[in-house]
Amino acid sequence: MRISKFLFVSVLTLAMAGFSSSVNAASLPASGSTVNIKSNVLDEKSFTGLIIKGHTYVDLDGFVRCLPFQINSKALSFQSETKTFRVLNEDFAVSTPLLQFKVGSDTFQHNDEPFQMNSPVLLIQNRIYFPLKDIVSIYDINVSYDSQTKRVQVSKE
Repeated sequence: MRISKFLFVSVLTLAMAGFSSSVNAASLPASGSTVNIKSNVLDEKSFTGLIIKGHTYVDLDGFVRCLPFQINSKALSFQSETKTFRVLNEDFAVSTPLLQFKVGSDTFQHNDEPFQMNSPVLLIQNRIYFPLKDIVSIYDINVSYDSQTKRVQVSKE
C-alpha cells in the first residue's frame, strides 16, 4: 500500500512537471525563439531576448540595460490607449520625451527626431519588445551575434 501510494505521487508529480514545461513552452511567441544577450555598455549584464524573423528583440528590462545612460524609473511612461511608450528627459518638467515608441510602428522618435527601424515595436503577452539593433545604433552601440557561444553581444564601439 505504501509503495503504490509513493508510486502514484511520483507519477502525478512527473505528469505535473511535464504539463508545466509544456505550458511554459507554449507561452513563448510562436514566431520567436529565446537568445542569451550580454551587454557591457554601462556595466556587464546578461539577460534573455527573443529572435523574431531574424531580428533581436528585448523587453523593457533588456532595453534599459543596453542604453549608454541610466534611466530613472519615474521617467518611464506607457499609455495603454495609444500603446505609446516614452522615456522622458531627466527634467520631468520638460514635456518632450527623450525616446518615444508606438507598438506596431517601425519608427521611433529621439528628441523629436524620427528614426526608421527595420522591425516594428511589438506587444507580446502584455510585454513591450523593442528591436534592439535599430534603436541602440543611434548611440554608436554595436550588436553582434557570436555563433560559437550562441549569444548576442552588445557593446559600445
